[in-house]
Amino acid sequence: MRQKIFKHFIDILALNSTQRVWQLPFFIALGVGLVLGVGAYYKRLDLGLISMIGVMAFLYIPNTPMYHRMAVVMCCSFGISLSFLLGLLTHLAPTLMPILVGFVAMASSILVRYYDVGAPGYFFFVFACLLGSFFPFEIQDYIFLTGLVTLGTMVANFIAFIYSLLVIYCFKNSLPKPIPKRGNWGFEVIVVDSVIIGFFVGFAVFLGAFLELERSYWVAVSCTVVMQGISLNGVWIKQIQRILGTALGTLFAWYLLKIEFSTISFVCLMMFLVFMTEFVVTRNYAIAIFFLTPYVTYLAEATSFMNVDANLIALARLQDVIVGSILGLIGGFVIYKPFLRIPFEQISKLVFRKKI
Repeated sequence: MRQKIFKHFIDILALNSTQRVWQLPFFIALGVGLVLGVGAYYKRLDLGLISMIGVMAFLYIPNTPMYHRMAVVMCCSFGISLSFLLGLLTHLAPTLMPILVGFVAMASSILVRYYDVGAPGYFFFVFACLLGSFFPFEIQDYIFLTGLVTLGTMVANFIAFIYSLLVIYCFKNSLPKPIPKRGNWGFEVIVVDSVIIGFFVGFAVFLGAFLELERSYWVAVSCTVVMQGISLNGVWIKQIQRILGTALGTLFAWYLLKIEFSTISFVCLMMFLVFMTEFVVTRNYAIAIFFLTPYVTYLAEATSFMNVDANLIALARLQDVIVGSILGLIGGFVIYKPFLRIPFEQISKLVFRKKI
């Protein structure tokens, strides 16, 4: 027992080796700086923060031939913009929000797994949908807001093209690998697991609203992240890392929220946070969450642009993350325990017309 506990402790704190090149976090930070810089120029940093949602499409760039890299980024760009728009449309029928968010989680997980896109998985599709669902904008602004996200995806495609040219032909440290085969993971992983994920993410939205939690979208975000563990042990480790990283990151965010940054300082801060997040995320998830927490807190508060109580934000974030992480762990048990998967397998085979 002591050895198992010690091993878990080592896994939580370990710095893993990675093949990620430094240019990737550099270029995502550059993309964030571009959209925030434009927002700062027009004195609308809040709009720049919304555009940052689209910039995240850059993170889906695979290590494949040039034409395939750009095709994947463009497809993911469309998916993120569509997910954000679907999130906005939930304001027309709030009771359908858990169903729609769950559907986005299921559909994006199926597509990401079928095409073997890899990290960051279905996360940013769900994140975009959740932010759209909770942003308090008027109906007449929906097209404008979706356009802002789409502009962010255009920046993502631009930096993806420059990044690919550099790492393939100049630095030669990310040479193309063969394109992954489609559907190689099988029906159980691609469809059944995705149906389970969609159910728990949708339930997380419902649970957050039912418990009337402040900033309840963090429940669904946390559930989404934790369920991306590649094994049951991976789900458990990721849950502990997320709670630990969020606890420390929330203190860091609380400290930053107390500071009144100048426009240029704020842009540099966001670039630093996203750079550090992507630089260490494949090395240690807890450290990455430490930097990610203030970054996404600013992003999620784009509409109010931090004109709220920092103590309220920090406390609500921590509470919601703990609830969502526990729910994600339960979802992980369902995914990796065969006897708990049976109802979801039957539903999946019925819906997708697969012979039992």
